Amino acid sequence: MNLTEQAAAKACCADLYQSDLARLVFGDTLHPGGLGLTNRLGRLMAIHPGDWVADLASGRGSSALAMSRVFHCNVIGVEFGATAVTQARDSALESNASGACFVRGDAEYIPLRAGRFDAVFSECSISLFSDKPAAVRQIADLLRPGGRFGLSDVALATGSLPSELDGTLGQLLCMTNALDVPGYQELLQDGGLDLVHSEDASGEIIKILDDVENKMGALRAWQSLARPPDGQDEMLDKAPLLVSRLRQMVQDGELGYWLFVGQKPG
Repeated sequence: MNLTEQAAAKACCADLYQSDLARLVFGDTLHPGGLGLTNRLGRLMAIHPGDWVADLASGRGSSALAMSRVFHCNVIGVEFGATAVTQARDSALESNASGACFVRGDAEYIPLRAGRFDAVFSECSISLFSDKPAAVRQIADLLRPGGRFGLSDVALATGSLPSELDGTLGQLLCMTNALDVPGYQELLQDGGLDLVHSEDASGEIIKILDDVENKMGALRAWQSLARPPDGQDEMLDKAPLLVSRLRQMVQDGELGYWLFVGQKPG
């Protein structure tokens, strides 16, 4: 894939994450576990008041704003989607959050100064990156010696992606190019970071599946009153079977959601 094709794919992915479907599945934070898991990641990264933190693929800014508020740190969010950056800046102004700011940029080619950050984090995004090793090497460059990178993402056993998720919906669920648990651990270590923590948070996926099931009744009622856009009626028909399949994958250990923290040697 050339640079033009990569840019088009990222723009498409950014638009997908601003869609009503994404908000339906994940809520405003756009990742399993919501802000509770964001705060957990902040504690694991040992963020202190006044620290400088980067949030890569920051979306509408919910996590960056929460991190700044809870840990009294300075957070710079980097997001590819122009609409999301505008929404994040508006949210920062509305909440008078002076410790958070947002820039438009590619989280795989990070537009920030090297060696200036105490912590970097990325939630449910690294799995979508086209060149994960190069991205982690850049992240390591951003960190000061002793700084930490917090990663939360979908973990998928090799070869277990259902065929019906090998497309847009799989991207939305962060599954299409997700690694398995050892893959993420090796990714951090190969990028020059010492792995200091791994934590299974797969129960958060079950909570999302429960929530989606609970919303199915309302979606069916809406479907009976209005004609959905092309393809969404078929998606609703397939949803119960897909939810059941995903739940079984979590129970079988094929699908999970994990937190990882790597530390730059200092």
